[in-house]
Amino acid sequence: MKRIIFLCLTACVLIGLNGCKKTSVEPQIGEDNVYVSSNPKIKKDNQRIASVSPQVTEILFALGCGQRLVTRTDFCKFPPQAEKIQSVGGINDANLELIIALRPDIVITSSIFPKKSVTMIEDAGIAVMSFREGSKIQDMYAVMRTLGKITGKEKTADSLIEDCKQRLHAVSVQCKKLSEQSARTKPKVYYVVGFGTSGDFSAGGDTYVNEIITLAGGDNIAKNATNWSFNKEELFRNQPDYIFVRSYDRENFMNMHPYSELKAVKEGKVFGIDNLDNQTPRSIDAIEYIFKTIYRQ
Repeated sequence: MKRIIFLCLTACVLIGLNGCKKTSVEPQIGEDNVYVSSNPKIKKDNQRIASVSPQVTEILFALGCGQRLVTRTDFCKFPPQAEKIQSVGGINDANLELIIALRPDIVITSSIFPKKSVTMIEDAGIAVMSFREGSKIQDMYAVMRTLGKITGKEKTADSLIEDCKQRLHAVSVQCKKLSEQSARTKPKVYYVVGFGTSGDFSAGGDTYVNEIITLAGGDNIAKNATNWSFNKEELFRNQPDYIFVRSYDRENFMNMHPYSELKAVKEGKVFGIDNLDNQTPRSIDAIEYIFKTIYRQ
């Protein structure tokens, strides 16, 4: 159940910041969904970054700034070299004393980072930037742009975003071509967040995962669900054509009653996927993978 709660909460990503150059920038940096410290002032080209977010850690590595990280969380496992960085524990129970002692130029955190923790860090003279939850690919682009701006990697961020857009466009073109060639409806997709005795959980229509499934040309059968909770009766009534689940849960899900009775399970259409929850450039990998799977490309 703890894993389910964490995954649901990590759909609510935030981000934070502070810098080391002498020239400070105004706290309006970023998009409308950004919280930024106004005191102390934020500075440009941060060289020592304390990440308290898996999303932030992954994007900073993608920007070529992995060597600037002085902290990560226990959940920051991608890329593999991230695990060599000092961990501060969880997100809502991060070791604040350790973060402050490392004297980062900026702390970048997630939405479940407690307000009192933000205050404690700011009181120590370290700025914080945080991003509220996003449910669209555009929100992920906004995070990338802001991180590019505060690290002096704006061109790299723009290049990564452009690559993502081109790959998404290619999938969109193929989806449109397939729909024109055939009158068949979109394949029904179900993403397993949680299952078993603790309850059934999936991604509703207001989630980032729903955006990924939709962009991949699938019809998310849980799109009308709220608070990540999904009714088992609805699952069997809708009978998804394809089911996606984290790789380490796949075998258990397929062998557990009553899920073993689902049509998709009997037909071998249950697939492991491990990058669906992360709002990073790997989201495009997930979209391409789901598209190729459900359309057998």
